[in-house]
Amino acid sequence: MTLRQREQLSRLRDEIFQMEVAWRRLSRKAEALSECLALDPADEEEGFTPEEVERLVQLNERLAFLARHLRLVGQDLSRQMAARVTDPNDPLDDFEIEAILHFVLRENDSEYDEDSDPFLTERRFSLKGDQSDPREGVDYRETVRRFPGRLNQIPHCWLFHDLYDHSYGLEQPALSLADCLRIGQIWVRVAVEHQATLDLDSGNWLPEQNSG
Repeated sequence: MTLRQREQLSRLRDEIFQMEVAWRRLSRKAEALSECLALDPADEEEGFTPEEVERLVQLNERLAFLARHLRLVGQDLSRQMAARVTDPNDPLDDFEIEAILHFVLRENDSEYDEDSDPFLTERRFSLKGDQSDPREGVDYRETVRRFPGRLNQIPHCWLFHDLYDHSYGLEQPALSLADCLRIGQIWVRVAVEHQATLDLDSGNWLPEQNSG
């Protein structure tokens, strides 16, 4: 088997896996959609109990805390990795740092299945860099949209806004406020990608390629 054939086979297997994951997610969404098609969005947002509103407020606070934590983690890792890039004795010539958040169903949810990935959605974003986050402290609540109870009065952090307002495909759909209440945990991964290039003719590590 040639290198190209191995790559094609690997991509095919990955695509099959992604299709299976997407099929399971779409099946769940189709069932949920069939139950709420008759609902008006305004009616849905009026249907939250005071306890549910407070849980959404708490989710917003937890996400703001998580965003601050990850920014500090990214800054610390960026400084470490940048020092290695500038070290002439270190083969590292570039790096990437990515945060991956998996929003996990509560175990008492009717759709929770411990034998499959119980993820409602995921989010991915870069943590590379040492600068302050311009999004921190900004109110991302949409003033043209009506939110239930106290949620309509407090600032929304960017991660909470991103969760209910932005969709990035099948793996990273936006969540309704009702689905936000189904989140029990957030599985957080920070992935550091090391990049270096070995020249086979000379046997030496190549210098930084300025690839960004």
